Amino acid sequence: MKTGRTSAAALGLVGGLALGAWIGSELTSGREVAAPEPAAVTAQAPVEEPLAAAPAKPKRVTRVARAGAAPAVEAPAPEFAPKLVMTIPVSAPELQERMKPILARGTKMPLAIEGFTDAQQFATLARASHNTQVPFILLKHRVLTEGQTLEEAIRASRPDIDAKTEALRAQGEARGDILALTTASSSN
Repeated sequence: MKTGRTSAAALGLVGGLALGAWIGSELTSGREVAAPEPAAVTAQAPVEEPLAAAPAKPKRVTRVARAGAAPAVEAPAPEFAPKLVMTIPVSAPELQERMKPILARGTKMPLAIEGFTDAQQFATLARASHNTQVPFILLKHRVLTEGQTLEEAIRASRPDIDAKTEALRAQGEARGDILALTTASSSN
């Protein structure tokens, strides 16, 4: 019974994060963002972000209220504009400060970040380690050295929990961490 409530809570959290990300992107889609400082943030190629959890947008319809006028005319749907994805280097002090409380006390950051290709991957493993109580070094070894997915690494370490849900939860939390850091660095 306890795992059912835990799974439901985790799915609710992941759903809330997905909904929050979707709403946030809708609120900020029309705004221009100042270019970030090149030392703190690097830009990658434009990426189209599919929104699996987002409902399909209805077509905009313009109604004409005059008698004898032409029937309603469908306005063209707005074009999907690829977004510029901002990333933070793994060596960024802001990222390390944000992840320090998540990792076990006494963790040496230079050793913790060693081997990671991007901040998202590092933050996801740190969050998964914290959430599942699996040692970070064990997850890091299984993912980076053995080539397992995060879900497989969690399942191998803790077969008693829902590894897929925990992996998704960690990815959502890490995305939130990176978004908070890119937002903070672009506003400075």
